[in-house]
Amino acid sequence: MDRLRKRFVMFVVPVAVILFASFLMAQGPPNPCLIACRQTYTDSVKACKGNPTCLANARAAAEACIRQGCRLQPR
Repeated sequence: MDRLRKRFVMFVVPVAVILFASFLMAQGPPNPCLIACRQTYTDSVKACKGNPTCLANARAAAEACIRQGCRLQPR
């Protein structure tokens, strides 16, 4: 039983690593525009210190950055 289990594990582990690597490669490179918009948003949220109006404005600014600067529609 141990020999069969070892063979199964020796087959499954490389297959899982190959599938995970192909999944990562399919993601493509990160979008620098989206990274800049996200960084601006996180900085704005930190500066708001919990103020709901400020947080709403930060979210609206981030959506505008994505829509206008990156030409993408936010989800």
